[in-house]
Amino acid sequence: MILRNNLLIALTVFSFAFAKAQAPDDCNVMLSIFAENAKSKNYSEAYKQLGPLVEKCPDASLAIYQYGEQIFEYRLKKKEGEQKENVDGLLDMLNTQVTKYADKVDVTRKKIEIARTMQKYKVGTTEEQFNMLNNLFNSDRENFTDPNGMMTYFSLAEKQFKANKLSLQELFKIYDELTSNIESLQDERSKVVSDLLSKQETTALTDKEEKQIGYQEKNLKNYGIVMRSVNGTLGELADCDKLIPLYDAEFEANKTSKEWLSNVLVRLQKKDCTDDPLYIKSVKALHAINPSAKTAYGLGNIATSTDEKFKYWDQAIELGIDNDTKAYIFYKKGNLYKSKGQFGSARRAYLDATELRPSFGQPYLKIADMVANSTSSCGANPLEKRAIYWVAARYASKAGRVDPSLKRTAAKYVASYNGAAPSKADIFANSAYNSGDTITFNCWIGESVRIP
Repeated sequence: MILRNNLLIALTVFSFAFAKAQAPDDCNVMLSIFAENAKSKNYSEAYKQLGPLVEKCPDASLAIYQYGEQIFEYRLKKKEGEQKENVDGLLDMLNTQVTKYADKVDVTRKKIEIARTMQKYKVGTTEEQFNMLNNLFNSDRENFTDPNGMMTYFSLAEKQFKANKLSLQELFKIYDELTSNIESLQDERSKVVSDLLSKQETTALTDKEEKQIGYQEKNLKNYGIVMRSVNGTLGELADCDKLIPLYDAEFEANKTSKEWLSNVLVRLQKKDCTDDPLYIKSVKALHAINPSAKTAYGLGNIATSTDEKFKYWDQAIELGIDNDTKAYIFYKKGNLYKSKGQFGSARRAYLDATELRPSFGQPYLKIADMVANSTSSCGANPLEKRAIYWVAARYASKAGRVDPSLKRTAAKYVASYNGAAPSKADIFANSAYNSGDTITFNCWIGESVRIP
């Protein structure tokens, strides 16, 4: 009882000091009391102190507005007080961080939060919200990395399109630029994961490196969610059966327009509509007026012989095609080599593709499939032939690690390959091998695997 009374007396003294504070030293006292409450998530008490602190000591510390942001987010989540008051308070906290402390906060991320808050609570018009994010994306694309911000941005763009305030081509342009940004971020994160997984094959990773893999895989998962969301939002508008009639009707009027033809080819290639006559005549028309890396790539896609395909694709690479397209060229080459049974050449092409696009997981699945189908030509004895499946499982696992969209598919392949590999009983029954031994394959695979 005595302890409780003492606590009440202390709180009364603190509250009195808080209300009367004027001098700089008083601001420090106020800030200290406020920060302690906010840190301990005593948001109800901190909320009471926030108003007087902002009024009397507005420039005391960035922490006022960072904690204030948390307080209003909490109140909105718990539905405490009037929603409008809390939304206005949250926006005020965010805006103050941007205007007063631009050198200490991630301005782009805070502006994204402002636009998302406005969109979520219907502050301002959809057009204003879209313009905020559109201007931010175009002015600071490098730091526009927040997954939720990306989804909000494209969702608002689609609403602008439906309201006839954006043309279909403008929507596609935003889609192309946004997905290109996402793919670059995926590649950046996937390279970290891929390099560490390669290191792990021969060396034990440190705890820091293990955590780095987990952190980057979480990033990859989030960007995968964004990509699916953006593609889902675009929906049927970008399907071949919708695009082709749309562009076909405009072809005659635009067949000498470099810009129009380039846009058509990019769109049809992205959606893999390259078998349609529209694609073929668009490639030829653009190549006739402006031969380039893009048209060479297009001509390679429509060529009927392997030699002709390779000739045009190599020409596209020589002319400086972008790395994403170059990666797909190597992937397509890998598929052609694989179909002819030239597994060594196919693997080189597939790995070239992953070098250019570290988040490209499909080539690893293709290599895994080739490895798993080489048991008749690789391995000196039955156990070694089955041990090949461990190599296949390694490649399949890597596919799912660098490309979260393949995680489930890759996991099924890994389980299948590991199921076909030697069991512990098989290893125990074979006197020539022990757990921990290394088997090296001297066929086209040319890799080693350690017996688990």
